[in-house]
Amino acid sequence: MRTKKSRSRLKLTAIVAVLTLIVAACGSDEGGGGDGAEGGIEQYQENGITIGIANEIPYGYEDEATGEVTGEAPEVARIVLDELGITDREFVVVEFGALIGGLQAGNFDMIAAGMYINADRASQILFSDPDYCVLESMLVPEGNPDGLTNYNSVADTDATLAVASGTVNVDYAVWAGIPEDQIVEFAGIEDQYDALAAGRVDAVSGTILTVQQHADAMAGFEALPPFPALDEEGNPILGCGGYGFLNEDLRDEFNEVLNDKQESGEVQQIVNDIFGAPLADDAVELTVQEITGCEEVRCPGGDE
Repeated sequence: MRTKKSRSRLKLTAIVAVLTLIVAACGSDEGGGGDGAEGGIEQYQENGITIGIANEIPYGYEDEATGEVTGEAPEVARIVLDELGITDREFVVVEFGALIGGLQAGNFDMIAAGMYINADRASQILFSDPDYCVLESMLVPEGNPDGLTNYNSVADTDATLAVASGTVNVDYAVWAGIPEDQIVEFAGIEDQYDALAAGRVDAVSGTILTVQQHADAMAGFEALPPFPALDEEGNPILGCGGYGFLNEDLRDEFNEVLNDKQESGEVQQIVNDIFGAPLADDAVELTVQEITGCEEVRCPGGDE
């Protein structure tokens, strides 16, 4: 498996500046999983592959007009799988919180949903190296009546914050000290925004890309400037996403081609074009081991 040169540090300040400028400019058939956790990739070349997504724009979603699956993760996955000779592909849409369980249950063979890589998830499934990194934001009513700036600021108000079950946003909210009665969990990504529009919550958390997408589509709401979440010790976090697997051979073959296409710039072109921001650049120099802090392919604690 190929490796990458690591950077000495993630340049959060530079990324915040770039994303802030971007936000300002914006204005406001046999391929199922189940039997493929072991063995080589020939099974996917012969039988096809099933891929789980969470219907979240712009990471991986089904276009309402065409019915086609698109987004950053599916489009990058396509060029990698083409190179591997896996051309029969079926996409399955589930709630984000059901992605890991669905993979483990054999409902699909890989996850292509822009899922953040972290040690907890890497103890349950195998990850590719990342292909993008991004910061957080919140969608709030225009004028930001509660004066929110980040997760920690919510704890200083009576505002209620929507988070999607199974996402890192749940942890971010808890680590920020937001009281339990101010954190409202929703099963689906879109459910949060419906609740905000109906006045049932005061803010919705998510990546700046998803939040800005909804800010552009929802009159009367605005996206907060992008910010890093903080971990339990108060250190800034830059979320980086990759692809999830159970089959180690598939993961390794996918990762090698992904790295090759990052070296050629093909991945960055797709990711940055879809996101409208240079969010693939930092990911090129990072590995899953560096992000999780785990030396093994799977972090300790996962099923062997």
